[in-house]
Amino acid sequence: MGFNKRYITKESIISLYTNKGIEGIKEHLRNADALIYSDLFSGIIVEMYNEIGMEVKIDPWSEIEREIIKELPN
Repeated sequence: MGFNKRYITKESIISLYTNKGIEGIKEHLRNADALIYSDLFSGIIVEMYNEIGMEVKIDPWSEIEREIIKELPN
């Protein structure tokens, strides 16, 4: 069994969201043993993702989606 790590960047998050929506983001983050980010934006997204497991919310992914949408080109 291997160790599955994901390198996360702002560009990869925006691209994934544009192509697959929030479901693509969920799948990408959930299928990793480690998340390695390289910029502030992706760090915020990873931090928000890590907090989802600690909080009980009706729709915790909506906050992540709002952050991503703010960064989409017009």
